[in-house]
Amino acid sequence: MQIVTLCGSLRARSLNRAVLRAYARLAPPELAFVHCEQIGALPHFNPDLDGETPPPEVSVFRGFLAKADALVLSTPEYAHGLPGSFNNALDWLVSDPGFVGKPVVILHAERGSTWALDSLREVLKTMSAKILEPASVLLPFGTIQLDEEAILAREDLRRLLLGSLEHLRHHLTGSADEHQQLR
Repeated sequence: MQIVTLCGSLRARSLNRAVLRAYARLAPPELAFVHCEQIGALPHFNPDLDGETPPPEVSVFRGFLAKADALVLSTPEYAHGLPGSFNNALDWLVSDPGFVGKPVVILHAERGSTWALDSLREVLKTMSAKILEPASVLLPFGTIQLDEEAILAREDLRRLLLGSLEHLRHHLTGSADEHQQLR
């Protein structure tokens, strides 16, 4: 199963990017993770450009996501909302029939507010994504900035991420084997 991660931050050392990388490292072998790094290259959304032949960057982005069995999203909050580049990427997916019904997991690095999370959920529902609620988790970070290794070293975060992965695996494989242990 191919899982694509999308980070709402363009920063190389983003906490959200670290969460996604830690998540992928904990995954069982049947879940292959690929990190999508293309959202910063997308042009500003313009419905006039979203015709039969959208801009090449958009076609590549949509094609990349179309191959995914599920998406895992993590995004920071800016000014009580989604970052502009992340919202722009979602705008390019609104009219993409390949996105309808796509299973989505949200990993939210909680820092005290949920404006972006609430907005993301609303946008995804409007886009007809299938949010996998049991696999979507709030990760308690507060003001602490952690890297991938520090996330993996915290037992509380590992437990939340492993639980999410088990729900995602179960959804995708339909496996009833609840006793299979993840790393």
